[in-house]
Amino acid sequence: MYQTPLGLKQVLTTPLQPIQWPRLTGNQQAWIKRDDLNHPRIQGNKWHKLRLNMLAAQQAGCAGLLTFGGAHSNHIAATAAAAYDYGMAATGIIRGDELSDNQQAWSATLKNAVALGMTFEFVSRSHYRQRNQADWMAKWHAVYPNYYVIPEGGSNDLAITAMADVMAQINDQCPDWTHLLCAVGTGATLAGLAKAAPNKTTINKAVWGIASLKQAEHLIPQIETWVGQPQSNWRLLSGLGNTPFHGGGYGKTTPEITAMQQQFEQHNDLLLDPIYNAKVVYAFDHLLAHNAFPEDSRIIIYHSGGLQGRSD
Repeated sequence: MYQTPLGLKQVLTTPLQPIQWPRLTGNQQAWIKRDDLNHPRIQGNKWHKLRLNMLAAQQAGCAGLLTFGGAHSNHIAATAAAAYDYGMAATGIIRGDELSDNQQAWSATLKNAVALGMTFEFVSRSHYRQRNQADWMAKWHAVYPNYYVIPEGGSNDLAITAMADVMAQINDQCPDWTHLLCAVGTGATLAGLAKAAPNKTTINKAVWGIASLKQAEHLIPQIETWVGQPQSNWRLLSGLGNTPFHGGGYGKTTPEITAMQQQFEQHNDLLLDPIYNAKVVYAFDHLLAHNAFPEDSRIIIYHSGGLQGRSD
């Protein structure tokens, strides 16, 4: 579906694949937006989040990219691939200084990123939590002058803007959709989709973000800021009743989520990553089982890529 490399302004239309699933009633329909097919390596929401930032870095004449993430970060993998494809240097500030001298403990994500030319700075978890503080960032600017800084998860205003292209495709492919489910890590994808979604139509449309981490409620103020205006068309869901959707936290899962992932993959002839999209499918099934969707719902799951996470 693609050529390599894609232009940074290029957005391919990806399929809206019908979902086969036993819990759907006769009047309900569901699809999965296959944005895992939008780029050979920088899949899904990461392509949208990075492409405008890459363009800004090039236009500013920056020497490289500086960004942040954990050992299993889809964003680190995508940034390494983007820098390689578009001829830029890249450094990742990685959470977990215990990995600095222990390459045997590196995830497949880190190994692939370094193979593409990314260099790493490993910091302790306590230092990593300071990443949003100005004095901490000033130290890294001094070490990497003229590097373009991309926040954790690639989440900034340019990323929010880029997600409007996804929403435009969804509206064209399924104008009468009622529910859109997406994974939530930083909240930028949820914010971008909600901001671009039709807010005043004859059909009620809701964007539901499925948390991939514990205590995700702390993301709500930032999501509200990114959306930029009072909108009631989105929700952040961490679970339903006594069933959490996050699988024990970021980068973790449960046998129930894994079994659901495998069943969904078999029913629909596709692959999911275990960090984000498997949890969305688990939530989708649980919400159907508890009649969270009206009988005439038109439900779309956003496949945000991240398939390199299957190797970690």
